[in-house]
Amino acid sequence: METTVPPSSSHVEDQRMTKGPWRILRNAVPGGFSKAGLQLILAWIAFDALSGAAWALHLKELAKWSALPNYWGELLTARDVWELWANGGLSQDPIGHWAKIIGFLSLVWMLWASWRVQTRAVNLPARLAPWLCGLVETLLIGIPILILGYGVSWVMEGVASMGIHGLGWLNLVGGTLFKLACVSTVMLQWWLCRIDRAGLGQENWYLGSPEILLRHLYQSFRRLWAYPVQWGTFILGGVVVRVGLHFLVFLFAWKLGGGSSFRVWSFLILQIVVAAFNAWLLGWFLRLSALYWHHDAKARNEIPVLENELEGETEQGLA
Repeated sequence: METTVPPSSSHVEDQRMTKGPWRILRNAVPGGFSKAGLQLILAWIAFDALSGAAWALHLKELAKWSALPNYWGELLTARDVWELWANGGLSQDPIGHWAKIIGFLSLVWMLWASWRVQTRAVNLPARLAPWLCGLVETLLIGIPILILGYGVSWVMEGVASMGIHGLGWLNLVGGTLFKLACVSTVMLQWWLCRIDRAGLGQENWYLGSPEILLRHLYQSFRRLWAYPVQWGTFILGGVVVRVGLHFLVFLFAWKLGGGSSFRVWSFLILQIVVAAFNAWLLGWFLRLSALYWHHDAKARNEIPVLENELEGETEQGLA
């Protein structure tokens, strides 16, 4: 009788955990216009459009003339910017208190709505403790990302300072996209840390024991870096789409110019539409991270069961 050798634990794990984020992409599309999804969209619009409108009205009040509210979209020259800064009182209060208040409140709303979008995707309660503890854990295991980001940015800035025109543009465009991608990677790590904490159902920061805490940190770190190409594609693609859409809107505004209410409102409406689409895209990625975590956690729970079944079948075959 031929002896059957049971596969190792790592082999079983590789077989059960081959479902990367690419294969869950379609499952994460529904839910963008749920209650939590609509809150995320409204919060993003408030942060992007309303805070910008409050800033433009603040400039008008400082300068005592039309400024951006009436000519929103005009390409300001360097002299115009200097006049606003030096003689318009912009240096004392460049943003304005209303823009700060609206920006802060909408940012908090947006962060909490994103947490609700993520937890609703896997039917978990949106509690504050996993949200905060996951943020602290991200600061610990996300340090390599920040070191890499600042290191590459320092090299790119040094190369761009050589005076070569093409390298300067590479640093301006590529360096900006790379920094935003690093920030998005840290945010993704936070999403994976906090949803795993919510799934464990432990409110205390140490999760009951140091062993569980270390295993939680390791698995959260591994869930991100086990598929660097797939996650990297989502992160970089999302950054390019979000930044590119905003750039196209501002470019259209510069081409259109200001001077009339129709042109100003056209620019503002386009900005709101782009902000809404970017928020929907963000919700898609949030649901993707939650569903990926759910599959990964389910596979890890099934691995011991599969190993026991294989061991039992092997013992029966040897008997």
